[in-house]
This record gives sequence, C-alpha cells and structure tokens, in this order.
Amino acid sequence: MIKFFRKIRYELMSENKGGKYFKYAIGEIVLVVVGILIALQINNWNEGKKTKKFEHEILRDIADAIDGNFFQIDLSLRNNQAAVASANIILNALENNLPYHDSLDFHFSKSISWVSAKFNNPAYESLKSYGVNLITNDTIRSLISIYDNGWMETLAERQENYFYNTASPILTKLFDKVAMRTKMKPFDYDRLKDSQEYISILNTSISNREDQTFWYKEWKESLDFLLKTINNELKNN
Repeated sequence: MIKFFRKIRYELMSENKGGKYFKYAIGEIVLVVVGILIALQINNWNEGKKTKKFEHEILRDIADAIDGNFFQIDLSLRNNQAAVASANIILNALENNLPYHDSLDFHFSKSISWVSAKFNNPAYESLKSYGVNLITNDTIRSLISIYDNGWMETLAERQENYFYNTASPILTKLFDKVAMRTKMKPFDYDRLKDSQEYISILNTSISNREDQTFWYKEWKESLDFLLKTINNELKNN
C-alpha cells in the first residue's frame, strides 16, 4: 500500500502536476491521520475490554466473599439472640424470687457471651489499591463502602471494653468462674438476687446485643442487595 502511494506521488512529481500533487499530499496526510485515529481507537477498545474484564473479576471475588460475610452475621445473630434470651431467663428468676436450679448455670454463662462478626473481603482490599473508581456501576461503588464504615469494629470494641473493664471484675466476686460457653455457678444465689450491679450487667448486655442485632440485620440487607446488584451487573455485561 505504501509503495502504491509512493508510486503515484513520484508520477505526479515527474509530470510536474503540482496542483494534483498538493491535493494528493493532503489526501495522504488525511489517510495517515485516519489510520492513526483508528489504531488509537482499537487500542483504547482493547484496553477497555481488559479493564472491564478485570473489573468483573474483582466483582466476582467480592460476590464470593459475601457468602462468608453472611455466615459471620448469621452466627453473630444466633449467638447474641441466645444471649439475650438467657439474660431474660435470669432476670425473670431474680425478679420473681424463683428458687435456684442448676439449669440456671448455663444461662449465667450464656448471658455474657457474644460473637462479633468479622468481614473478610480481600478482593475489596485489592480494589482499594487500584481505586474504587474502577467500578463503573454507581450503585455498586456506593454499596461496597459498607466495608469501610467502621461500625462493626466499634460495636465489637464496645462489647469487649465493657466486659473486661466493668463486668468481669464484678462477676468474679459473684461466680465460681467467669467463662463463656460453659457453666457458671453463683457463690450465693440469694446475694445474687440482691446485686444491683449484676442486674445492671444483664441489662447492659441485653442493650449491647440488641444494638448489634439491629446493625447486623441492616448490614445483611445491604450485603444482600449488593450481591444481587453485582450478579445483575455481571449478567448484563
């Protein structure tokens, strides 16, 4: 092709047809420019395909991790709801002056237990290193910010600080041991019924776990919507 154009150019020059040569030169320049633009467009298209493919790989990995997030949330919800139930059983026994029964030992322990959900999403951490703007879907880009809100860590820290700094020192004076997922036997059940500090621990534990339950349910709904949106994005593209 280049030889063909070069031949025409030489013929026009040899025939001294300056006007035609000038028009030809402009046409040749236009063809070169058009060729460059087409090449750039093809290159951009290929790069766009690569970027889109990488975006979809990240989204698939995030979607896969959400299943593990669901497991963590459900585990926390079940444990915290069971803890609230045990705390209410104890409060009912103490407030109504019910006699001691060793079946309460399980509830004494269960009432102070908790499980804080931990999200593990390496794909999202990887995405942050590339920049969340890699995600072209505005809804998905907004929803994945749930992993950065910090509320989950705040709730877990609140639970631990209260238990170890406030509750545990009081419980060690009232029970033979302070342990979760086992049994705790009170030194003196009648003294336990009169302990306002212990009543406060139970009520505070219930409040903390109900707060966690509320937020975990909110997060689960958000993650479920995020998963559905990701799946739709992958399906439609």
